[in-house]
Formats: sequence, structure tokens, C-alpha cells
Amino acid sequence: MSFGLCVAVFLWCGLCQSEQSDLGYGLNIGNSIDVFANYGDLSQVTQVVSADYEDSPPHVEPFREKNIRVFLNVSSRQVSGETMVDMNIQLCETFDDLLATYFENFRIEGTDKPWKAFLGDWIQDEIMRAFGVEYDAKPDNCCYVLVKLMKVHKSVQLESLKGIAVKDYVKRAIENLNVSDPSDVRKFMKSYGTHYIDSYVTGNFIYQVFKYKRAGYNLLRSYIRQRNARHSSSDNLRFYFSSYFLKQVGEIRIASGNKTVETWAKLNLRDSQYLYSRPSLLRLHYNPVLAFKLNDLLDSGALLGLGLKTLRPLFEDRTKAEMFAEIVENDMKLWEVNA
Repeated sequence: MSFGLCVAVFLWCGLCQSEQSDLGYGLNIGNSIDVFANYGDLSQVTQVVSADYEDSPPHVEPFREKNIRVFLNVSSRQVSGETMVDMNIQLCETFDDLLATYFENFRIEGTDKPWKAFLGDWIQDEIMRAFGVEYDAKPDNCCYVLVKLMKVHKSVQLESLKGIAVKDYVKRAIENLNVSDPSDVRKFMKSYGTHYIDSYVTGNFIYQVFKYKRAGYNLLRSYIRQRNARHSSSDNLRFYFSSYFLKQVGEIRIASGNKTVETWAKLNLRDSQYLYSRPSLLRLHYNPVLAFKLNDLLDSGALLGLGLKTLRPLFEDRTKAEMFAEIVENDMKLWEVNA
């Protein structure tokens, strides 16, 4: 083997080793991912909804998607979460509104429907089960109310990337990239990603979906508006969650999929009305002892928020950056429509 060939092989092996060491599968701030690799089913590599299995896995990671380090020396700021956040009641006119509300802390540059990246490939029945409600194929005029209580473990935000250095092997790939050729850009995406992780929030939350008859939903909405406007301390909330206004009461779910906590909630968070007893998160609103107990039980195995931004900062040439981003975002729109 000639000396020149030996040097070439040595450099190639060094490059491969460098790229391998930059690969990760956890939440690595600033690292890039290919959104299209698991588009429509990102929930399989992130813990965002309660999984449909009987037993909890031994260990749950909030994020398990392949990512690669493309920037040098990124810096970030981290904030520890509060012990517990107050109960949040969110009104949703349609089931699509419910999905948008559930994923409101998830942002993927290039789409205004990030939930489709996580659940777009799921059939309606699977999505309904993840939210604890039964699927009904018959059209109805129902609305939805999402009740949740969240516990944040930590929030991480990437600092400015202005002037940030790019890894050498990524630089070389960019130099050889023809951004005018969509097929060439898509090959680059598969190797180096489409977006980078700009922010994330981990923790856990407990949630429950209530399916309302339209008239009952309108009454609840009016009551909440009046209570907020008057800053009233009177609380008749339980009345508006009575069976008379509801079409279906969903099962209580835990975002991390922890079945031990879900079982505890089903046994301890029961609300009795007339002759019926059912699980209800409203028990936490009226019973602080149960709320503190739940706080102790909640782990930090769920992804509560994620911010992904297009890989524009990789490119020194702004025109090249915008051409790359345009192809990524056009593809995002096509995937969104077809999901």
C-alpha cells in the first residue's frame, strides 16, 4: 500500500470515528435531528403521551431520537422546575383543537401543527386511547376539555448561535452541497439533519379528557370567563363537570406512561355524583393532601416541551441557508398534509 493511500485511509477512519462520537440518542441541546426520519410517529422515540401497554417499562427516557453534534462549543441556560403547577383547564372546540392544545409547548420551525409529527401516522382509535377516551366513528357536535396538572423537572434553552463554529466534517459536506438540487439537499438531511434542538422541557404531568355535549361546554366556558373576569373565590366548578353536561369521561393518564401512578390515580381520584363514581382530576383541586401525594409520585420521564429550529446557522452564506430552509419547510408542509 502506498504512503498516500495509507494517509487517506487514516484520515477517513478518523472522520468516521469523529462522526460516530458525535452521535447521540438523548436530549443534547444544539444537536441536529432529521425530523422526517420518524415524522408522524415521533411519539415512538419521545415520551409525550401515555403508552398503551399494561406494565411500566423499567426506565423511561423522555427522548430517544438519533441526533448528531454539528456545532462546536454550544452553550445553554438551564432552569429547575417548580414543585408543582396549579391545575390547568383548557377548552377545545374540536378534537384537532385538543391535539393542538396538548402539544402547545412543542414548536417545529416550518409547521404550525407540530402534533402531526408525533401522531400523524396513528389511526384515530390509537390516538383516542392515548387520551383515555373511546373512539366513536359517528359524527357528533361534541367539544373537549383537557384537565392537566404539570410538574416540571428542568427547562433548557440554547444560547445565541451567532458566530458559532461548525464541525469540520459538516463544513466539508456543506461545501459539496448543491442547494439548488432538492435531491442533494435531502441526502444532506438524512446525514446531518433538518433541525437542531433549540430548547426542551422535561418533567411529567397527569391529564384527563372530558367529552362535552355542546350546550354543557358553552355553559362551562361562560362560567370560567365570568369567574376569571370577577376574580371570584366562589367555586362551583364541580357542578359543570356533572354527568348531565358530559358525553364521556376519559381515563386518567400520565404523560410518562407510568402505570403505577395511573393505577394510584384511578383508585384515589374518584368523584362520586348521585349513584355513580368515576375517576376525576377535580379531586386534586379540592383535596390538597392528594395533590401533595401525587407530587411525590410523579417522576421526570416525560418530554413536556421541545423547540426545533431549521439548520440555517450551519451556513455562512445566507442565500444558501434560505434555499436549504425553503426545501425543508416545503417538504414539511407536504408531510403535514399527507400525515
